[in-house]
Amino acid sequence: MKKGQSALEYLMTYGWALLIIVVVGAALYALGVLNPATYQQKTCTGMTYFLYKDHRLTSGGNFDIQLTNGNEQVTITDISVGGTALTFTDVVANVSDTVVLAATGGPSGTTGSPYNYDIVVTYDVTGGISGQTATATCTGNYA
Repeated sequence: MKKGQSALEYLMTYGWALLIIVVVGAALYALGVLNPATYQQKTCTGMTYFLYKDHRLTSGGNFDIQLTNGNEQVTITDISVGGTALTFTDVVANVSDTVVLAATGGPSGTTGSPYNYDIVVTYDVTGGISGQTATATCTGNYA
């Protein structure tokens, strides 16, 4: 008799402990503590000509990106996010200038949700080759 009671008490103690661990884990996940997307930082990797500084993609599809120009004067002719061409103001970037592109018509999403898009900036070098592209993969959360 006593062996059965001892075994039952042992199983109940560990059973309750495991149940509490599962409930706490579920609560932490529901609150976003264990969700990696909560901590996703804004990054753009892959640009070769331009130096990436910052970017923002709003839930309404507005896209802003801040780049530093390379060593030649260029005119940016087009920008696309995730394969969608955006509408922006044409910007002329001089040597060592910071270029800020503000565009509309990008992919939309829910504020705070993560995104991962390929960005393609098409530009013409003044007095040189036109139609060149700079590509990057940008990640972050919708603003």
